Amino acid sequence: MFDRLVVAAVLSWFGVAGLLPEPPAAPLTAAQIQQKGKYKSVSNICQKKKKSKTVKEMCRRWEEQA
Repeated sequence: MFDRLVVAAVLSWFGVAGLLPEPPAAPLTAAQIQQKGKYKSVSNICQKKKKSKTVKEMCRRWEEQA
């Protein structure tokens, strides 16, 4: 009986938020989806070994912004 009382007190003190699953994240807006795609596209280009001078310049500017 005492054990249950202690467990109940601890759970009420810290809350049961850690035991419940997080609510699902809100869906992305159209602008967020577009921004995410643009980021991934630039990231993929900048990770390649062979780059033209124009791409090197673009990647340098992109890294400065981030």
